[in-house]
Amino acid sequence: MSTRCSGFLLGALALVAATGALANSDGTRTATLPFDDCLSIISEISSDLGEEPVVLVKTGDVHSVRIDAEDGYVTVSCSRPDSKMTLTKTGSTVTAGLASPRP
Repeated sequence: MSTRCSGFLLGALALVAATGALANSDGTRTATLPFDDCLSIISEISSDLGEEPVVLVKTGDVHSVRIDAEDGYVTVSCSRPDSKMTLTKTGSTVTAGLASPRP
């Protein structure tokens, strides 16, 4: 990832960690976080990376997006009922065959 992207993701992960996040070996972190705060984090990540989020799920209680980065993507899911945020950093979509290379 670019320095800018990596720096922001480290900051977002630090925020998640400060809320008592649980880390999994697959690059996923889960934290207890109010729904509106989670939605704000999606906006901040999107703004910092300069990428519009791709909405995967959007209901009144669940919001899940994928935000493309230079060498992969970040998936952020927010759940209102259990006040949870799940953040997953995934490697290159190009090498995984999910996207064409950027120009």
